[in-house]
Amino acid sequence: MKIIHVIPISKGILLDRLSYFTATDVELGKIVLVPLRKKMIHAIVVEKEDVSTAKSEIKSASFALRKMEHIEAHQFLTEAFIETAKETAEYFASSTGSVLNTLIPSAVLNNLNSVTFETATSKDLLQKNNSEQLVLQADDEERFANYKSLIREEFARGLSVFVCLPTIEDVKRAQHTLEKGIEQYAYVFHGNLKKKELSELWNKLAKETHPALIIATGQYFCVPHQNIGTIILEREGSRAYKIPFRPFLDIRTFAQFYTKRIKARLLMGDMLIRTETMWRLKNDEYIEFSPIKFRSTTNAKQIIIDTRKNADEKGVAFSAVSKELEKLVEWNKEKNENLFIFCVRKGLAPLTLCGDCGTVATCSVCSTPVVLHAGNAPMSENFFQCPTCGKRRDAKEKCKHCTSWKLVTLGVGIELVEKGLRIKYPDVKIFRIDSENAGTHKKALNIVNKFYNTPGSVLIGTEMALLYLSKKIENSAVASIDALFSVPDFRMREKVLSIMLKIRSMTQENFVLQTRNPEEKIFDYAFKGNLVDFYRDEIEERKSFGYPPFSVFIKITLQGEKKAVEKEMQKLPALFTPFETDIFEAFTNKVRGKHVMHALIKIPEGKWVDKNVLKTLRSLPPQFMIKVDPESVL
Repeated sequence: MKIIHVIPISKGILLDRLSYFTATDVELGKIVLVPLRKKMIHAIVVEKEDVSTAKSEIKSASFALRKMEHIEAHQFLTEAFIETAKETAEYFASSTGSVLNTLIPSAVLNNLNSVTFETATSKDLLQKNNSEQLVLQADDEERFANYKSLIREEFARGLSVFVCLPTIEDVKRAQHTLEKGIEQYAYVFHGNLKKKELSELWNKLAKETHPALIIATGQYFCVPHQNIGTIILEREGSRAYKIPFRPFLDIRTFAQFYTKRIKARLLMGDMLIRTETMWRLKNDEYIEFSPIKFRSTTNAKQIIIDTRKNADEKGVAFSAVSKELEKLVEWNKEKNENLFIFCVRKGLAPLTLCGDCGTVATCSVCSTPVVLHAGNAPMSENFFQCPTCGKRRDAKEKCKHCTSWKLVTLGVGIELVEKGLRIKYPDVKIFRIDSENAGTHKKALNIVNKFYNTPGSVLIGTEMALLYLSKKIENSAVASIDALFSVPDFRMREKVLSIMLKIRSMTQENFVLQTRNPEEKIFDYAFKGNLVDFYRDEIEERKSFGYPPFSVFIKITLQGEKKAVEKEMQKLPALFTPFETDIFEAFTNKVRGKHVMHALIKIPEGKWVDKNVLKTLRSLPPQFMIKVDPESVL
């Protein structure tokens, strides 16, 4: 009789080890089904021992061991992958099982009998790199040209390349560029693959003896292929690498740990790499793949429009579209070109407040400021909608505080720009992409294709549209982006610059920016492509406030009844001494009727992972939500 110890692969289990007894000898590293409560879950066997050697522990245990019956074991994950999952779980103060549950596609885990795990690669043939961590900052064309050269180099050495991307659309775009000429050795994995497609591709890769090009999202690092010599993290600065649910891990962090375990090379590439990455590059933690481009160039004509001047003209009604942008629309129509207009917010206006007392119109459920939307039908009334919980209500209302009817809208939303253009130019074909109008991947692709194939057309889009714009266009404009500067997020300046560089890079002739703050330095950096001064200013500011990379932030969130939440949160600073812990209300301090508070622990550079802090974090009840390296502290 044997006792086996397993790591449960589940996001709802906080324990890293469970124990069972069985008469069957199971090899270490195999995936098995084990009983837990009233269901069966997958788990990885990490240790085993004879019952005879553990009698005293069994007798003194506070629980009874359960028996495993009808064992079906599958050799699946490599030792390097499992150890990386453990390291990642420690970094993000989570359990190894929840990390594995995130990093293994459910379509594979629930279909183990249909996929192959034995790989055709001989370990004797591996010629791995020296775990170098490299950085490449350049425009899209130059980065992908470098990637193609690197792939040829690795293939010549008998090594494979894994290209990791943050979204499915990024995967498809990279596939189109990188697989040319080597289609038979390219393997593309993403979440939209059907179960049968995934199984067939998975099994084909497992049998592949030639070096392979694997293009995938981060959930497919577990694919059955052992001779990976280089992992490329494309769009390294994308926030989509952060998993938005427990265990809130960052795929980029896993990739960094994993490349060291498998002795592979890591290349991080983007048009604008993260400030943290640049700082580590300058401190010799990373190496330049090729000389860093600190000057982003463009041939497009660039114009900044100060919208305050139009607003100050007497007798002129406010318009979301400036006269200069109107001229660009007319030029675009006359020349049969394409024009993309970026708007940062959905709706007609992102903010509504009382003109008498200044009270902001908020959601009755979660207290988030509501967005004003136009009615769906031609004659229907406008309505307020909460961007957090989706609650709708009629926009015909008084101020909740002083009962005044003088409600004033602030900011420019995408629907306001669209409405203005449709009235002014009824004969121009106008398309729109946001989460309301293009709710599926298929719809968004269809809209973009129609835009490209319609000369003289205009596409208005939020940040979502940038994922689908894969071709160069003649003209572009930023109708509204100022609202982002009002968000107290230490990474916001970097995000604004990244968005503007992306739009600017795909523009061939005319690039227009509308803003009420033309003196903002980020705009100057974007128009000049001046990345040197941006990084210098950003690093100096973060250093002065002790922001990452000069510390690691750990955010703990609790929701519930206000007094109970406040009481529990006030206990936290004493638990994490000597590290500083700040307690504050969330930016949106009410969600679905529950009060929300955060605690922020600032761990000095080089001090994380601290074993005492980790132990305390893991001991917190599950109602506490823990995020290490959060994208936002709000």
